[in-house]
Amino acid sequence: MSHDLQNKGPTLDQSRFHSSFRKSVAVALVLGGWGAHAGADERALPEVQVQTPAEQVGDLPGPYPGGQMARGAHLGVLGKTDVMDAPFSVISFTGSVIHNSQSRSISEVIGGLDSSVREEYGDGTSLDTLMIRGFTVENDEMSLNGLPGILGQFRVSPEFVERAEVLKGPSALINGMSADGSVGGAVNLISKRAGDVPLTSLTMGYASHSLFGFNADIARRFGVDNAFGIRVNAGARQGDMQRDYMTDRARNLSIGMDFNSERLRASLDLIRQTQRLYGAGGAVDFSAVGGPVPAAPDGRRNFAQPWYFQDAEDTALMGRVEWDVSKHLTVFGAIGQSRDASSALVADEPFVDASGGFAYAGMPIRWRQRTISSQWGLKGQFDTGSVRHHWSLTASDLRRTSTADFHVAGLSGGAGLSSIYDMVLIPPPGDAVEPAGPLAWSSRNALPGYAIADTLSFAEGRLRVTLGVRHQRVKSDSATGFALLGMSTAHYDESVNSPMATIVFKPSRQISLYANHVQGLSMGDTAPYGTSNQGVVFAPYRTRQFETGMKFDAGRFGGTLSVFQITKPYATIDPSTLTFGVFGKQRHRGVEVQLFGELAKGVRLIGGATFMNAEVRDPLNAAGQTLRPVGVARRQLALQGEWDVPAASGLTLTAHALHSGDVYADATNFAKVPGWTVYDLGARYVTRLGNTQLTLRAMVKNVTDERYWKQGRYAATLGMPRTLALSSTFEF
Repeated sequence: MSHDLQNKGPTLDQSRFHSSFRKSVAVALVLGGWGAHAGADERALPEVQVQTPAEQVGDLPGPYPGGQMARGAHLGVLGKTDVMDAPFSVISFTGSVIHNSQSRSISEVIGGLDSSVREEYGDGTSLDTLMIRGFTVENDEMSLNGLPGILGQFRVSPEFVERAEVLKGPSALINGMSADGSVGGAVNLISKRAGDVPLTSLTMGYASHSLFGFNADIARRFGVDNAFGIRVNAGARQGDMQRDYMTDRARNLSIGMDFNSERLRASLDLIRQTQRLYGAGGAVDFSAVGGPVPAAPDGRRNFAQPWYFQDAEDTALMGRVEWDVSKHLTVFGAIGQSRDASSALVADEPFVDASGGFAYAGMPIRWRQRTISSQWGLKGQFDTGSVRHHWSLTASDLRRTSTADFHVAGLSGGAGLSSIYDMVLIPPPGDAVEPAGPLAWSSRNALPGYAIADTLSFAEGRLRVTLGVRHQRVKSDSATGFALLGMSTAHYDESVNSPMATIVFKPSRQISLYANHVQGLSMGDTAPYGTSNQGVVFAPYRTRQFETGMKFDAGRFGGTLSVFQITKPYATIDPSTLTFGVFGKQRHRGVEVQLFGELAKGVRLIGGATFMNAEVRDPLNAAGQTLRPVGVARRQLALQGEWDVPAASGLTLTAHALHSGDVYADATNFAKVPGWTVYDLGARYVTRLGNTQLTLRAMVKNVTDERYWKQGRYAATLGMPRTLALSSTFEF
């Protein structure tokens, strides 16, 4: 495929030419409901009862008072579990809090409301990545309805999501091993289903600079006893973002079908997302600065050229079935497939010097990924005397093939020197073309495994002990160094066992004490090009977590206090021999506090604090220092409050704060990135226009226009500037 790349995206002059016109249209489209309602305010209105029928769909755990959090979550081999019975720190965000956040991705929702989670990349870049308890969790490590590995690589849109469940700690036994191996935690997304009440909803949105969007959500049930259901979400987003030269064009479609009878439950989900970004960038590498990093510039600045682009397509198809053979035995199975593709002309994260200068070069890239994931098993219960057993036996498999092509030959132009404070714009490469021809595979992974777990319930459920083990096989073929050009490959095929032991004790209905010891598995690293043992694939890493905590439920308000330690092998290069190997250990110790629910009538709170002492013990460190891992802060805070104004029925005011402490951008702990705090303010108004419920939302994100860096494991991204977000939802 050959194109004039300059014509693929809007120019800076074109964007400015249409800016004022688009803003005017935004106010008319998004806030049209205000004008339509102006006359209605002159007469008395009945009190608006805000309902979210979808929160009670199917077998979902019910919402906590306030409707923002759920009382339980789906924990893989442990099944649907009440929060007070879960032997882990777990939190589940409902569809209402996701929708009201006006976020562009699920990562933005979770990273803004859970103190132990941070969005590593995000809004100003072309992809999302989370860090949970200081460890990276990629988008495609998330699970869809309990099945891992089939969600999009770059961005997961929130429109199809009914619940976002976050489990802290290694989760290989609970959900099966992911292709990259989640260490700090796991995310499971529950897709929307049709409820018994028909739903037709239309949402229109706007975000500055001139980003417009809409989404239609339609749900119906039919058949005898409403056994069949279908729910369709379709939407689009397009326009200029609040960062220079950055334009977003996204489309989403999801179809969720289900069948429910007395003994049989089945579902089928189709999810398709496309996104085209121009000027996608904003990530830089500070590891070579050797001292304090340059101060963050205005968040409106872009480090990418206007002709940078990325096209991404993600398609997932998944089916699940459960059949109750008897009252005490259920057979279940799930299978899904995803295809992800991306074509781009971008630059790798450039190294920035102490003055803010950097060099860059555009590179055409093609990337493809195919994943097939499946689960099959049995679950049930039986009694031995006064002890009740809830058991499960599960077989799972995940197979993934990735391909990539980086085309560097024949470029003229598209490279130069610039600064984060004064971006130098250059013409696009005159002969840059997308790589053509068949793609060579870069990795093939197969992760078959088997797990058995048994939860023993004593004293009428006040004491629960869970024992389990997973036998995991890891088969990996990878291209290393210049293997994409056919020079070498590496192979690995081994099996390991990972056990789990947990305990939950409830001295009262309001208090739950828990502890767990769980082992996780992560794909072993491959010795990189240039090392003396390049191409050697290391065994899967065993990660271990010890955690204990207390949960409380005061009826309308609850929370969790947890103390944890996670250890993981640390791989590095021996500078004396240039040998890559596992020489050290990475350990994260922390304390988490999370709170949620209604403090008083009409006053809701979600938030918490996480304090971590993360360190890398590397015996090859000549100074003998204990260093902090890259991108891991000592403290992280998140707090969101909502207040239903008594004097104005239907009006809710919101406030949100997010804080992250300072971190390091390099393994030697010389390049220090300052901490940051961002505040958001908003309002929501719910009323009725005849038989139509109307919800109007307004939010100012980063209200103080904070300038800051978000440093992750691999790179730092510039925080987005002050942004206005508006939306209106009509429910017919």
